[in-house]
Amino acid sequence: MLARRHEDDGIAIVAAVAVAMVVGMLALAIVSVAVYETRATGRDRARSVAVAAAEARVDGLIATIQSTSPGLLPCGPLTDAASLGADSVDRTSTVTYYDASGATVPCAALASTRLAQASIRTTADTGPIAGTQPAERTVETLVRLNPSFGNDLDKAIFGNAGVRLANQANIYGQDGQPDADVYTNGDVTCSNNQHYFGSISAQGQIRLENTCTIEVDAHARTGITATNPGVTINGRALVSNGSISLGPAKLGQQARASGTVTGNVCSTAGKCVGGQSVAPPAVATFPIINWASMTDPAWVNEGGFSTVVTFSSPNCGWYNGPNLVGRDGKSTSLNGKADTVGAWLYANAWKLSGPTIVRSNCDMKVTLQGINIDMNQNLAIFAKGGVGFTNQTRIRSTTGDSRHLYLIQPYDAVTNPGSCGDGISLDNQVTVENTVDVLMYSPCSIRKANNTEHYGQIYAGGTATIDNRLEMYYQPLPVWGVQSATTAVEYYNIEILYKRENA
Repeated sequence: MLARRHEDDGIAIVAAVAVAMVVGMLALAIVSVAVYETRATGRDRARSVAVAAAEARVDGLIATIQSTSPGLLPCGPLTDAASLGADSVDRTSTVTYYDASGATVPCAALASTRLAQASIRTTADTGPIAGTQPAERTVETLVRLNPSFGNDLDKAIFGNAGVRLANQANIYGQDGQPDADVYTNGDVTCSNNQHYFGSISAQGQIRLENTCTIEVDAHARTGITATNPGVTINGRALVSNGSISLGPAKLGQQARASGTVTGNVCSTAGKCVGGQSVAPPAVATFPIINWASMTDPAWVNEGGFSTVVTFSSPNCGWYNGPNLVGRDGKSTSLNGKADTVGAWLYANAWKLSGPTIVRSNCDMKVTLQGINIDMNQNLAIFAKGGVGFTNQTRIRSTTGDSRHLYLIQPYDAVTNPGSCGDGISLDNQVTVENTVDVLMYSPCSIRKANNTEHYGQIYAGGTATIDNRLEMYYQPLPVWGVQSATTAVEYYNIEILYKRENA
């Protein structure tokens, strides 16, 4: 028995070693699980970074395509790198274009081919985490390309020689959208309390004085100057062949110019960048509406304008006939208040049987002075001498239905387009009610003044001048028979058909 008492000597050491081995195995398992979870979490994060970077690149290419002329569109394989926090991401993109038949368009033929669709595919690679494969994600999209031509009437105000607004004007977009764009092949002057709910593009300069707000971009070829703390550009300020002087003005995004960029906002790093290659504003040619435009079959087939009423000598000049009865049923003397065409409009516009074209071959403007137009149908006035409404004239629909009114001085009705005075003028509280959309078109200048409202568009071959309070609501009107010096695509509007991550 005494001998057997010593047979289990050392068992405590064996037990201790066994326990240590078990604990070690458990610790190793815990460490392995922790390392695995850490790597898995890091890889999930890398995947999220990769897909976000790929989608951001796709969105950037979509924006570039929509704002770039066809000859400069991004095309083919493109590579770039992006830094997202602590991550550095390499991105490879491929942009492919297709024509209406679905055939692939070579990059060298983009400017000469009408494009129909574009596919964009971007792969982002974050690089490998130790012991793992690189995190790689691909995002692709297919978009429809809708061409916008140089002769499309898609601007709120087009002043071929210049745009000048003074003393309070608000240019609103459609349905609250910032799409009321202003364009000129000359200069834009904004002075004393104006608000543009869109972009301003000028082939010359943009001068912003006193209180002036631009909701989107100000894009000029030769310069942008702001001189007042009341000036605000909520988008970008861009100049392709000159400098930007913002002074005390406010800027929402970035100012970029080929020359210098100065201003109080430049104290923020990266806000102002000079000495850059900046694309010039897209050039738009002034659209041409000639006398022959009114004979385009689309005016009848699409617009329903099957009736044409013509005035020519000797039925021109001031109206001096008997009293006429308007929609209110009152007998009114129009002597000294209207020309013969204006008198006809007063007496007949409210009882037309269908959309009507009025052709005035008279040298005198179609004139109304304090005489209203009540419209029960769409009305297009082609006037050789232009149009002059003044003295609290009111234009309205006879019902709650929306009407279209076209005030058109044909391009070939004048000898010197662009330098022929005021072709159309609406002065002294001419009010257009919100049931009537008006297109004012003249190869000469157009002037609106003295507390007026306008729903529609203004196209002036000379200078578009707005004086003394204007409330304008941009509403594009369909127009037929429009010609232009060019039929080239100015840019493409994009409609996204799908966008998805591709495994």
